[in-house]
Amino acid sequence: MSLMTREDVLRELELLPVWQLKAPLPNVPQMPALTPVDTSVIEKAPPLPSSVIEPAPLDNTDVEVTATATPPFRLLISDNASMAFALDSNSGDAQDVETLLSNMLKAININCSIDIAEATTAMLAEHGVKVVVVMGEVAAHSLMGQLQTIDDWRSAQSATPVYYQSLPVVVTYHPAFLLKNTVYKAKAWVDLCTAKRMLQGL
Repeated sequence: MSLMTREDVLRELELLPVWQLKAPLPNVPQMPALTPVDTSVIEKAPPLPSSVIEPAPLDNTDVEVTATATPPFRLLISDNASMAFALDSNSGDAQDVETLLSNMLKAININCSIDIAEATTAMLAEHGVKVVVVMGEVAAHSLMGQLQTIDDWRSAQSATPVYYQSLPVVVTYHPAFLLKNTVYKAKAWVDLCTAKRMLQGL
C-alpha cells in the first residue's frame, strides 16, 4: 500500500490546483531603523511641590433644589361634595371614556358638578370631600405616592381600608382600561359599590 503524497491528498479533497499569485506583491518600503535616544541630554522636569492645592468649597447658594412633584390629575367632585373621583386625564378615546365614566357615575346615582382638569391633592381638603375613588394607576400614584398595579391596590384595600391622610380611598380601574378590558367592569362595579357603602357609613 503506497502512501499518498500531500498533492494526492489535496487532489482528493478537490483543493488542487493550489492558488497562485498572477502578479508579484508590490514592494513595501521598509521603515528606517530607529536611532537610539541619548537620555543624558533630556532635561528632567522639576519636582512637584510638596504642598497640595485643596479644591475650593462648593458654593451651594446658587444651587436650586427642586422636589419632584407628582403629576396633576383630573378631579371630579359630586354636587354635595361627598365623593370625589381622581383619574388620569390623558388616556384613551376621550369621547368613549367620557361616556363610560358618565354611565359609571349614573349607576351609583352620583352627579358631578365640579370638573378640575389639573387638580392637586390640596384641592381635596378645599372641597371637603368624604370619600375618594381613584381610577387608574397614574392617579393612584399621584394621590397616594405609591406606584403599583390596580390589582395590588384592590388586594390591599380588600384586607384593610386605604386612606389618603384621613380620607377613605377606593382604587379601581380607569374607564379607558375598562373599554379595552370589558371583563374587568364587574370588578369596577364592586369597587364603586364599596365606595358608596363607605359614604353611607360615614
